[in-house]
Amino acid sequence: MKKMWAIPVLAAAICLGATACASGGEVNQNGANVFPVSTSEEGLDITMGDVMPFYDNGVMNIYHLRNSTGTNSMFYHPIARVTTTDFIHYTDEGIALNFEEEVSSVDTALGTGSFIKDENGLYHAFYTGHNDRAGEEGLPHTEVIRHATSADQKTWEKDEDFKIYGAKDDYTKNDFRDPYVYRDSVDNCYYMLITTRDRNSSGEIAVIQRYTATSLSATSAQWTYVDNFFENDEGTYNMECPSYIELNGYYYLAYSEQGDNRVTHYRYKTSHDDPEWHKFERDSIDASGFYAGRLEKAGEKLYAFAWCARLSGGSSGGFDWGGNLVTHELKQNAETGELSAVIPQNYKDYFSHEVTYNSVGGEKVSKYQFTGDKFSAYGVQKLSKNVTRMSFTVKPGALGGDFGLSFGLDGDYNNRLGSAVMAFELGAGSVTCYNGVSNVLRYGSPLATVAYNFEQGKSYGVDVIIDGEVITLYLNGEVALTARITDMKGSNFAFYSNGAEAEIQDIKIYE
Repeated sequence: MKKMWAIPVLAAAICLGATACASGGEVNQNGANVFPVSTSEEGLDITMGDVMPFYDNGVMNIYHLRNSTGTNSMFYHPIARVTTTDFIHYTDEGIALNFEEEVSSVDTALGTGSFIKDENGLYHAFYTGHNDRAGEEGLPHTEVIRHATSADQKTWEKDEDFKIYGAKDDYTKNDFRDPYVYRDSVDNCYYMLITTRDRNSSGEIAVIQRYTATSLSATSAQWTYVDNFFENDEGTYNMECPSYIELNGYYYLAYSEQGDNRVTHYRYKTSHDDPEWHKFERDSIDASGFYAGRLEKAGEKLYAFAWCARLSGGSSGGFDWGGNLVTHELKQNAETGELSAVIPQNYKDYFSHEVTYNSVGGEKVSKYQFTGDKFSAYGVQKLSKNVTRMSFTVKPGALGGDFGLSFGLDGDYNNRLGSAVMAFELGAGSVTCYNGVSNVLRYGSPLATVAYNFEQGKSYGVDVIIDGEVITLYLNGEVALTARITDMKGSNFAFYSNGAEAEIQDIKIYE
């Protein structure tokens, strides 16, 4: 059943057009939702995993692995779809491709894939079939590349004969997945990128292999191996969920690290036939709260889509599996080609109604000055349950200590930290989320972090977007940090400094 999560955008824009300020939570946002889950049933959220964005005729289709299971533990992860035209209002289109509740099926579980339309308007899905009991059921390998077609993206028909398996070796049978299919206008063919493994003189390596065919309707036998499109250049971890996009003469390959860092990396070439892949000093998009990121264009704009996972401890701990969709707009440096995650312009346009938040002392929040000689925090009233956008500038002094935002305070307090912080760490040179804060001396292990070198006396612009448990902080149009803080909404927050000399100015809060 299709579920609508918002009223039409035009009506919402009219409602938010007023200029008078209101206290937090009084704005009717008409179902706005920037970090949606997959769906909700009987009041419970069903989260999403790996996303497969596909832009078509003005609509962004967010195919994804739905965190759903069947009658036993080997049946899981149907591919579902939500759609949007503005990244603020989403429609749940239901399940597109389901797992098969048959123990000998190659589709007892589904894995990541990609979606594409051919020249005749037929839609094609290439996805991963997975069977945890493949050996017991006489199947060649655990994972296999599969194919399905649709005339309308609503009803899909699987091609039961389409099965591409990896090499007949142990090192590929459990790692042959995440097909990404694209048309190459230079080579005049289709390519399929596959996450898998190979061997060289040094031993087993992680690779993204490339297959080719002349038609999307080609049989599995007609897809032929071309090469190892990319070999892991910094470790042995699998490179999950690849995507490949050209933008203004640069060719980008994105993939996610199935390893300790759990981030979405990217590499680039400066021409179609450049024999070498290059990387920037900052080679990732966001941090560990933005996983399995995929690149997709929407008109002239480039976006990155991923998911921010739930926490392993429910309200604390590290990242688990399945969560909320996160969308970044990507800005390309015209001179170098470097990509930076920035707040989507649609967020700024829609959440533009300034609201008043007061400090513990009753004054409107606007600016704070920290001397850095001691711990200091200025408490602010409870954060409303609406989607909240903040903007402010920060200017660090001497590069030591940390300052930023603290969430989860259980009352109106100054000089207190809540359960979590989004910290500008001047001494360490990073922006970090800690979600297990005990006191000003013990922040616990970082949940997510990105490196950033601050300069003394320089002003930096900050944008923050908060929806439910998920928060993204964008710094100076250069980096983004996404995290999950479970007790933000309905709790007090604070601007704080722990031994850092800094100014926070021009604080504005919008709904």
